[in-house]
Order: sequence, then C-alpha cells, then structure tokens
Amino acid sequence: MNLNEDPSEIGQQFFYGAGRKKSYRRAFPYLLKAAHAGDPHCQNLVGYSYYLGRGVEKNIQLALFWYKQAAKNNDQEGLFSLALHYEKGIGVKVDLRKAFTLYKRGAEMGYACAQCNLGVAYLEGLGTKQNLSEGIKWLRKAARKGDNKAQYNLGTAYRDGEGVRKNIRYARIWLDKAARQGHKKAAAELSRILGKKGV
Repeated sequence: MNLNEDPSEIGQQFFYGAGRKKSYRRAFPYLLKAAHAGDPHCQNLVGYSYYLGRGVEKNIQLALFWYKQAAKNNDQEGLFSLALHYEKGIGVKVDLRKAFTLYKRGAEMGYACAQCNLGVAYLEGLGTKQNLSEGIKWLRKAARKGDNKAQYNLGTAYRDGEGVRKNIRYARIWLDKAARQGHKKAAAELSRILGKKGV
C-alpha cells in the first residue's frame, strides 16, 4: 500500500470496479485503513464486507461493529444497514424501536431506502405508534426518488385506500413505475388490476 495513496479512494475503486478491476479482496485492506481513520462510508463498506464475506471472512459481529461506527458518523447507508439488523434480528436481538429510530435518522438525511422502510414502519406500527399519514408521506418521498419498494407500497396503498383515498389510477401509475424497475410483485399486481396476463 503506497502511503501517498488515499485508501478511501483506492478501496472504493476496487470495491465498485470504478477505474480499477473490481476485487473485494484487494479493496478490503484499503477500506479497513480508511475505516480506522474515520471515513464513514468506508466504515459502512467494511461492515458490508464482513456481513457478506466479501474480500474477508464473514463475521456478523464485526459487521455490526462497523455499521455502528458508520451510523455514529451519520453515514446514511450505515444507519440503514444497522436498522435492518435490528429489524430482522441479525446478530442482535430484534429491536423494532431501535430500527425505527435508525430508519428515521437515515430518512431525515434523505436516504430513499430508509424513507421507504420508515414509511412501512409507520403504516404497520413497527417500533412506533401506527400513523398512516406519516407512513404515506415517507413512502411518497422515497417513491419520488425512484425507490421501487416504496413505489410498490404506495401503489398498494392507493389500491386499498390505506392512508390515502382509494384511487386505482394512482395505484396503476406507482405499480407501473415499480414494475419497470423489476419489482416482480408490482408487475403481478399491475397485471391483476389491468385484468390481463403480463404487462
């Protein structure tokens, strides 16, 4: 490792295959060095690498450690990843309230995936009191940013009249947007609404 090179930049180039041949194994030492130096995005990528065993042996506890570091440093993806672990109980005890708080922090920072999951949490009362209007508000934000899961959920909300006035035209619009991005459930639901097979 050349001391004059920026480990964050080099690590991300290897990780994403941008300007260098993609290699998780070669990316990891650079990302780890940058993570130890306090780079929040690299802290998240190190957590991700440990979680999936990309370029390093899989280790859920080390993944959680690095996700927590990234979240402390307000990395949007780190907040989201940590929230998922608390929501699903991956390496930690399920804690929906903690997941909700982390999703909310990420959502307020503008991260579409967190906005979508926060919307679902409000709609279903996961880790918070159910609030349909807040749920729809956050789904709309994420859907407008192109999050296909949010588009699907917003489409089904319009289909069912959940938190919004029932509107099949809006349901079709949002389901179509999600389906065009490869969301299979959205495509199936759109076909059902349109009353034909395949769209």
